[in-house]
Amino acid sequence: MSDSASCEDSQSRQPLGKGAVVSHGEHVSSQSTRKTTVSLKLFVIVVAIFLLVILGLALGLGLGLGLEVRYEKPMILINNQFPGPLIEANKGDTLRVHVNNLMSNWSTTVHWHGIDQKDTNWMDGVAAITQCGIPPGESFTYEFQVTDEAGTYWYHSHLSVQYTDGLFGPLIIHDPDEQVPATDEERIVFMGDWYHTYGSVLVASWLNPTSAWSNESGMEPLADNLLMNGRNTYNCSVESSTYPPNTTSEVCTGGELYSTKVTSGKLYRLRLINHSSFFSFWFSIDNHTIEIVEIDGNAIEPITFRGVNVNIGQRYSIIVHANQTVGNYHMRATLPTTCFLPYNNYNSTGLDSTDYRVLGVLSYDDTDPKSATIGVAGNTTNPYGAESNVYNNLVWEGCNDMPFGMAVPKTVRPAFNVSEDNMHYFQFEFEQSQNVNRVFINKTSWAPLENNATIFQASYINASATGDSSLGNELDQEIFHSPAANQGVQVVINSLSTMQHPWHLHGHSFQVVGWGPKLYDPSSNSTTWNLDNPLERDTITIPANSHVVLRWMNDNPGIWAFHCHISWHMEAGMMVMFGERVGDLLDLLDGLDAMTEAKMKGFCTQRGEDQAFGTEAVWVPEGDELVGGVQPV
Repeated sequence: MSDSASCEDSQSRQPLGKGAVVSHGEHVSSQSTRKTTVSLKLFVIVVAIFLLVILGLALGLGLGLGLEVRYEKPMILINNQFPGPLIEANKGDTLRVHVNNLMSNWSTTVHWHGIDQKDTNWMDGVAAITQCGIPPGESFTYEFQVTDEAGTYWYHSHLSVQYTDGLFGPLIIHDPDEQVPATDEERIVFMGDWYHTYGSVLVASWLNPTSAWSNESGMEPLADNLLMNGRNTYNCSVESSTYPPNTTSEVCTGGELYSTKVTSGKLYRLRLINHSSFFSFWFSIDNHTIEIVEIDGNAIEPITFRGVNVNIGQRYSIIVHANQTVGNYHMRATLPTTCFLPYNNYNSTGLDSTDYRVLGVLSYDDTDPKSATIGVAGNTTNPYGAESNVYNNLVWEGCNDMPFGMAVPKTVRPAFNVSEDNMHYFQFEFEQSQNVNRVFINKTSWAPLENNATIFQASYINASATGDSSLGNELDQEIFHSPAANQGVQVVINSLSTMQHPWHLHGHSFQVVGWGPKLYDPSSNSTTWNLDNPLERDTITIPANSHVVLRWMNDNPGIWAFHCHISWHMEAGMMVMFGERVGDLLDLLDGLDAMTEAKMKGFCTQRGEDQAFGTEAVWVPEGDELVGGVQPV
């Protein structure tokens, strides 16, 4: 099975109706869904997901040679697909997703990124927090209602760095009242980095003082390639960014760019999703402007740009008018290299051969998409020029989110009121602890419980514990408490890091009410505020050497993760938890059906977790060998 399998064009899918089942890779039509949901009838959408490791093929770029080459790597497929199959539902529907873990030696979970999980915290899919991993050969059913969400979302494994190896897919929630301009058709565009070495091997090396790819401490593993909807080309003569080629596979043949057909004169909604483990992307289309209309499931007043920066976990809907001369036009997902290369010293990087970008082809009418040449990426820092990405005299460039206050929500909602006793502050820093690279937040570094989940220890949460959390010990992580119902919560994140960090909150979208340089200081005027109609989203970029101020309503009981979405940073402890209305959560857990509770707690007693977390062990598919002293478990 090749990893060149992509998210298919929406017009090729079949309508979604009552009792529809999406399984074994079957696709459904977003257009038909929107037409059939005007009456807002609510259905239970049943989805079957089968996870397996199979020899898949990762695609890479042959720069200058014009060669299409394919690099083989064992990877995780969902229903024999990569990326995983599209799941669609309507606002108000209940999703019932059956996950069957067919992998022989790896536990797993599935997280529904951006879905609030209102009153169903245990369905959030976060290993060691809301559940223990689904062991090999076992199954689990996720069931939850999408109550308030509408827009672009995705699902992925939330166990160690597992989604790095392919466990992710798109999730679209439709709403006939969504305040987004109508379009003729829509497409899903996944973009992300891709590694030729297994994620569990990489994280084990990354946590060590020195890694296989750098003599300096704390150097994150660089990807070998970049993908658009699971496709790209690759130069087989290039050495891996992290390990020599013979540590994974020496098979390297074939490949292609992702392409999609458009019809002259039509309007298209492109749903952009970044599935990376490390990189953000500038997305643009040659000779076209884009109109941003949705950010992380929230409709905004349309903004016209030449490109958009999409950080890890973020989603944007853009509208593209197919109004150019018939032909092929490149879609470009380009790395803003100034955001990471100046701070890092790598032995080598295969990304040099890609020119730090992945291309797709927007092909008009009857044009042959394979006739498109690779082309030249231009300025990789800002591929279209800063002067052309200006809105209201504000320039958007680099690897940060659009300038503060630029995006205006369609639905006006003032900032939530917050009392002094519900304000939280934290600051993160990188350092070594016990000869391991760690990230500390308020002097605490998160580590997963070995055979338990925080949700099952909710009644024992210690609000004052700090220190270096130990894998497998009793709960000793700091948890931010918000006990009062229906009150505003304010969180200030301070960053003294020299790079940006994408932070994602589970259980809520948050209002971005403040931003400023350096550390937050309420006595100064360094913070710019927007309390009238702040943007709401669930994944935000914290710029280097700056702070942000976020608010949300305390209306969803649970233990909610809040973490950097750079996979390597999260595994090093860059995560905190919010214990929101824990008393109400315990009441909800009392109402959990006995069979589900027994199954979830049973997973915790099965020793599957220790073969997935990079801090203790390394998983390697059967029959593969590694060099450098790393051995299969």
